[in-house]
Amino acid sequence: MHQAYSAGDVTVTLMGWYDINPTSIEYSYKYQHEYQRGLRREPWAYRIGQKEMEGKITLPIEASSILERIAPNSNLVMIKPFPIIVTFFNDENLLITDVIEAKFQGSGRSVTNDGELEYEYELFITSIQLNRS
Repeated sequence: MHQAYSAGDVTVTLMGWYDINPTSIEYSYKYQHEYQRGLRREPWAYRIGQKEMEGKITLPIEASSILERIAPNSNLVMIKPFPIIVTFFNDENLLITDVIEAKFQGSGRSVTNDGELEYEYELFITSIQLNRS
């Protein structure tokens, strides 16, 4: 029986701000795939195409307002790509470190009826390195 990972095991560092404690963070990549076909239109091989990356991070308004103060004209989109480092220990006590280079694609606010002030920022990702040593 192994211990399950939980959000409490994760530390997120954004632009050097250690343990920014986002509400959530998601990042992924995939490659386009296509078939190589012969005269009979049946696939006989495949090709791997371009890499596509996407991600988002949800930050509380306290963190957003600090970032807006350092952004040119309070515009998060104007901040150049920055590192996001996600770390946690796995079941064997090995440190897992994911490094994402990204920038914000927009900005805004979200107010819910339960009083949470946060916003889900879409990220423009330039690089993802999973389980970097």
